[in-house]
Amino acid sequence: MEPAVHAGLPLDAGAVLLIEVEGVREVLAPSARTIDALCRRNGAREVRTARTDEERHLYWAARKGAFGAMGRLAPNYYLHDAVVPRSRLPAIMRQVMEIARQNGIRVANVFHAGDGNLHPLIPYDAAAPGETERVMKASEEILAACVAAGGSLSGEHGIGFEKNNYMPWIFSETDLAAQRRLKRAWDPEDLMNPFKIFPTPISCAELMVRRPPRLSVSGLWI
Repeated sequence: MEPAVHAGLPLDAGAVLLIEVEGVREVLAPSARTIDALCRRNGAREVRTARTDEERHLYWAARKGAFGAMGRLAPNYYLHDAVVPRSRLPAIMRQVMEIARQNGIRVANVFHAGDGNLHPLIPYDAAAPGETERVMKASEEILAACVAAGGSLSGEHGIGFEKNNYMPWIFSETDLAAQRRLKRAWDPEDLMNPFKIFPTPISCAELMVRRPPRLSVSGLWI
């Protein structure tokens, strides 16, 4: 990220934690001191506090530009979305890096530590033989690790048809049947987001060429 945004981030740091609090500066001063003390107590080698809006915007530019900066590492990337209890973050981070090592890939972890929402980002070259397969294998192992840690398949971006066949990892057949009945009550013809959320034998490649049922004029509500 640093070569892309020039925010002054340490190049040899194992991780950077960006903490933001909101309120009147004078009221926040005690909170800032507490945050500083907590960071140092837990092994932070350096704690910086933004003194100006410009400095604060620069730190946020590094965070928001992280995904774009991955283009410096590889022509493609695969982005994950999962969630674990915050207390399991240190353990799951170690596990994610071990999964990456075992599969011969790299993983950049850019995520929301405050709510345990993970976004492992895997840079790769889709043109390299076997690399896409290794990435997909690692991504499935990461999801499985998050679920085993008491987490879930998605922290904020949903299931879609990318993760629908993993739903039995966290829901029983009874749960899924109830969810399907609820969807049918609102959408009996499966017009809204067909093939998504629930497990299906149809592959993603097949889904790309499938067409949802054609609506007649009488079936349109405006």
